[in-house]
Amino acid sequence: MALSMDSEALRDATVELLGRVGMKIEHDELAELMLERGCTAGPEGRIRIPAALIDDFVASQEPTRAEDSDDQALVPWCGPDWAHWLMWTGQKQQVRERMKSQFLMPAFDTGPTQYYDYQRGQLVPVNTEIFIQMKKLAETTPEIGYISTWYRQDVPQPTERIASLILGLQYTSKVDGIEAIDPRAIKYLVEIGEIMSGNPGDGRYLAGSQCLISPLILDHRAAEDIMERHRVGVDRYHAASMPTIGISTPVTVPGAIVIGAAENLGCMVAAWCLCPDGDITGRMISTVADMRTADAASAGPENVMVIAGVRQLFDEHFGGHLWAEVYFSPSTNRPGLQAVYQNFHAAAGRALLTDDPRLPYPGMGTLDNGGVGSPTQLMLDMEIRRSQYALKTEIDVNDETLPLDEICEYVRTDQTFLSSEHTIEHFRELWTSELFPLSMPEPSGELTDERRILDLCEERWRSNIESWEPPDLPDETLSELEGVLERASDELL
Repeated sequence: MALSMDSEALRDATVELLGRVGMKIEHDELAELMLERGCTAGPEGRIRIPAALIDDFVASQEPTRAEDSDDQALVPWCGPDWAHWLMWTGQKQQVRERMKSQFLMPAFDTGPTQYYDYQRGQLVPVNTEIFIQMKKLAETTPEIGYISTWYRQDVPQPTERIASLILGLQYTSKVDGIEAIDPRAIKYLVEIGEIMSGNPGDGRYLAGSQCLISPLILDHRAAEDIMERHRVGVDRYHAASMPTIGISTPVTVPGAIVIGAAENLGCMVAAWCLCPDGDITGRMISTVADMRTADAASAGPENVMVIAGVRQLFDEHFGGHLWAEVYFSPSTNRPGLQAVYQNFHAAAGRALLTDDPRLPYPGMGTLDNGGVGSPTQLMLDMEIRRSQYALKTEIDVNDETLPLDEICEYVRTDQTFLSSEHTIEHFRELWTSELFPLSMPEPSGELTDERRILDLCEERWRSNIESWEPPDLPDETLSELEGVLERASDELL
């Protein structure tokens, strides 16, 4: 069943909010373009967006709506970032075919800034050593299809995104698009794409979103990101609303839906005023204020309802193109069952509200609203996802899977199938897990079940990286990449 709500009332409130109050656009050139398209300046300096302009924008989205919906079908298993990479590099169908017979998943979403050291039980800033370990993990773990480029804290920040992408390419073939952070880095990310693919203007490594500041603020950095993308000819714009329920939105779900929808819609219209033919999408993420601690958490039923509500509002009234996975990340900052609970709660909620029971467990090794990466948690999340992958929606019925003659013989003679040749040939096809055995005949000793599972997860990822071998990156290519970093350093440092 779809989410039951008065979508017409929510649509009208969203349009009225943008028309009565509008967006704060902290960029004169972009604001001027919007005024030329029929927007008006309010007394508080916000840009009011008329309903007629919204209607024109929505109509412009219709021709690409079916294709976008097909793209979004990748999100449950791939996540938005890997899904975008597959689209931009023409690998969408290829990976779909692979995933019919091979389990694959993304790792660490958009990229943490902190690392959870399980052995010491501490959070530490991401440095180059940790960064390299995580890239080795991706390269040596066949189930990982994509890994984000973690944010290093021990290098100059103005060139960190560029330097980290180049470093990541030397340790794994599974790095894909990253967020520029500083719009001045965009042209260098495009140049790296050109070097790696040989195609002019290749923006494959330019990912990320124009993140709104709630309520309804498109700040100068995000606006400049829009302008710079257009300047270099990578006309892909991905708005992102990330409000906190009860702080930057009303505490009620309908109020939060309207804020989230208005932020996405306003940013998308702004990008459309600049580039009417651009690839324009939105993304909805929400957190909720824990009224006991004032922390923002992305687990909880209200978050899922808001995300699903905004998505449904766009599907029914604003031309689709609104990307929304279950939610961003567990809010706990330590690996374990708390993170598993939050992941499962969100997955179950999203499946209920979208009438899609196939949606998988969303964990991919991130914690603390995406800011912390834990390879220990990743191994735990991977095992849970793998067990879901083993649950098929089709059953092959043939002579091999249904040995009727043998069934009749064994039933007639009162034999157990445990000794049959058919069982010996096929029993290894049954799902088995070291982390979650089907039965535990012996007590696990002094270790709790959770500690036993996490210890095994820690051993797994460390064992994987011991087999690392570097990807094949020609010396000439590496020299060109280093040249990009030198030019970026001259400009940005």
